[in-house]
Amino acid sequence: MRSASIALFVLAVLPTAALHAESRLLRGTVGKYPVVMQLDESDGDVSGTYFYEKYKQDIPLRGAPDKQGYKLSSAAYDSDQAKSDRFLLTRTGDGFKGTFTSGKGASLPVELHAVAAGSVPAPRPDLKFARPLADYEKLRLADLHFVPGKQETVGGKYQIQWFSEPLSKVSMFHVTGGYPDAAMAAINRTIDAGFYTGLQSYFGCANGEGGSGVESLEVSSHYLDERFVSYAVSSSWSCYGAAHPDFSVDGTTIDAATGKELALEDLYWLGTGKKPAEHSDAWSQYREKVYAPAVVKLLQRLYPDAMKGDDGDGCDYTDPGVWDFGPWYLTDKGLYVGAYFARVARNCDNPDWSVIPYSVLKKNNPALFGH
Repeated sequence: MRSASIALFVLAVLPTAALHAESRLLRGTVGKYPVVMQLDESDGDVSGTYFYEKYKQDIPLRGAPDKQGYKLSSAAYDSDQAKSDRFLLTRTGDGFKGTFTSGKGASLPVELHAVAAGSVPAPRPDLKFARPLADYEKLRLADLHFVPGKQETVGGKYQIQWFSEPLSKVSMFHVTGGYPDAAMAAINRTIDAGFYTGLQSYFGCANGEGGSGVESLEVSSHYLDERFVSYAVSSSWSCYGAAHPDFSVDGTTIDAATGKELALEDLYWLGTGKKPAEHSDAWSQYREKVYAPAVVKLLQRLYPDAMKGDDGDGCDYTDPGVWDFGPWYLTDKGLYVGAYFARVARNCDNPDWSVIPYSVLKKNNPALFGH
C-alpha cells in the first residue's frame, strides 16, 4: 500500500498550508476528550484539521485570527453557521484556552498546548515509510490496535492471518507460515508500513461531517510463492474540498527472502545498462520511451482484440502514455500491469485482461523466473 497513487492520495488529504504560513501543532482536550489540532495561518486566514484521539478521524476547520487567538468553525458548514461546530480560542502560555460549541448548542471548555516539533515518537520505530511521518500523523497513528480475523492458506503452502483496525474496519494480512521466521518478520514490516500509510489516508480524508471520505480500502488481490509476496489494494474516496471523487488500484510486491519491497524493474526490465533510480528523471524517461511502447506491442500480440484501440468509449489502449506509470503486481497468471487514463476516460482504467504471463517473464528474466 505504498505505491505512487496512494502516496499522492495521502498528500492530497493532508492539511494544505499556504506558502510561508505559520503552522501550529496543538494537543489538549475538548471537555474531557483528548484532541490533536493542526492549524495553518496565512494572510489573515486560518485553515486546518483536528481529530479526537479516540476516533482519529480528521475534521476540517477554517476561520480567522483575532487579537486574542482564533475563531474557527467546521469547514463544511461555513455557509450554515447553525450547523457548524465552533471554537473560540484565546492565547495563553504555550497554547490556547477557550470554548467549543457544537452545532446543536452544547458548550465545552477547551485547553490546547503546543507540541514541540520533532518531539513525537514514531508509532512504530521498526517501520520504514516511503515518506517521513509528520508529528500530526504520528499522534494519529499512535496506539492503534488490531483485531485478528480469519486464517488462510495460499498456494497450498503459505499461511496468512487477516486482521482489521476496528475504527476504520480496514483489513490487512500478516504472513504467518511457509517462510523462515526472519523472512516473515521482514515481510510483515513492509506490509505494516504500507498498512499504516493506508490508515493515515483513511483518517486523513474527511467527508466534512465528522466521518471519513474513504468509501472503500481493501486488499483486492494477493499472491504468495517461494520468491514473492504480492498484493493489490483497491480504494475509492471523496475527500472534503476535493473537486471530485477518485479511485485507485495500488500494488506491492515483496522479496520473500529479504522482505524488501521490489520495483517493477527488478522483475521486468526492458532497458540496457544500469537500471535508473526509481522516480529519477532517467527512470521517467525509461518508462515513457522504452517500457510503455514495448508493453503496448506485447499486449497487442497477446490480446489483439482488447488492444484494437479506441472503439468510441475513449479506451485507447494503444496509447503508450496510459501504461507508463500504471499499477502492477503479481498474480497466479503472471504480472498484472494496469493503465491510467485522464479523468474523462477513467472508466478505462486497469482492465482485467492486461497480464504479462510467466512464460514471458521467464524469457525476460530467467534468473528470477526460470524455476
